[in-house]
Amino acid sequence: MTPAQDTRNATGQALLTAAATVVCLVLAEWFSLEYTNLAVWTTYLVMAQYTFTRFQKGLERVVGRGLGILAGLVLTTWFHDTALLTLVLIAVLLTSFFYLYFAGRLAYTFLQAGLYVVAMFQIGHANPASAVGEAEELFAAVVLGVVAADAVIWLSGAERNLGIRFGEAPLWPVRGDWLSQSVMLAVTVLLTLLGAHALDLPPEKTAISVMLLTVSPHLQALILKGELRIAGLLLGTACGLGMFLVVGLLPHLALLAGLLFLGEFVAAYLTAAAGKYSYAGLQMGLVLPMVVVAPPAEFGNLTPAVQRLEGILLGVLASVLVAGLWPRFPLADKVARVPPPQFPGEMDV
Repeated sequence: MTPAQDTRNATGQALLTAAATVVCLVLAEWFSLEYTNLAVWTTYLVMAQYTFTRFQKGLERVVGRGLGILAGLVLTTWFHDTALLTLVLIAVLLTSFFYLYFAGRLAYTFLQAGLYVVAMFQIGHANPASAVGEAEELFAAVVLGVVAADAVIWLSGAERNLGIRFGEAPLWPVRGDWLSQSVMLAVTVLLTLLGAHALDLPPEKTAISVMLLTVSPHLQALILKGELRIAGLLLGTACGLGMFLVVGLLPHLALLAGLLFLGEFVAAYLTAAAGKYSYAGLQMGLVLPMVVVAPPAEFGNLTPAVQRLEGILLGVLASVLVAGLWPRFPLADKVARVPPPQFPGEMDV
């Protein structure tokens, strides 16, 4: 395609993505969801970047997060008093999920399952009595986010494909490189959880950063991905600060929706047009609703952005430390360039 065609495609995709996030915001407010921001950034992530189709990505997100929430809930309720056994089970689950991820068998499903088994366990561990209710609210937000994305996709005619690609890589015999990186990831997550608790940082945010960094194909890509996560966080927070100022003066949902549309349009355009730096745009579009889509009493609070930055920094430190010492993890790409995502969903969250 010519540069002009690329620009038109990026603009069209960004407009569709921004519109879908606003639709999701309105629906989430209508249904009074507890995790409205999760629903909105779910819509954004499904729309802004995908490997096969948006439909498949949304379906895999629902199934994967549902699986992770269920597994985390089981660990929280059945093994709450057996800390060592719980850590072993988390390590086994993460190793299994990410081996399937590296095999490319419904990779995005198992990426999401790995992320949320840890997140749900941490939520339930902090407050066991509320674990079931929190699980229901989390899952409802994910489902609404995906439904909003699918509705916009189908009404706009952007997609009509309901096909699912399952992947064809053989799972047997066991691939040593996939197993090694899966075990490395599990070890890094467990070390990070311990470090986050010791430093009184949010463990689930740190662990998620670790997992998304450690699925990188080599140490050089891991470091770049960490830098882009920070860049996207700063872009999203800066945009959120501007929205705080405007909406603080004129507190109306319609104004918030309009500003969210503009912010998500910019983020989606960067995701579509920024090439190897597109991950910064993806992160910007995720962070923006995380910061600004909040209850009135919490509007203007930058705590989520600060916690995410702390989690990213600790995640980068832990990932680089373990990956640098891990025997079979490559330090750089053989052709000395930053490659495109090696696995489906690698550049997502």
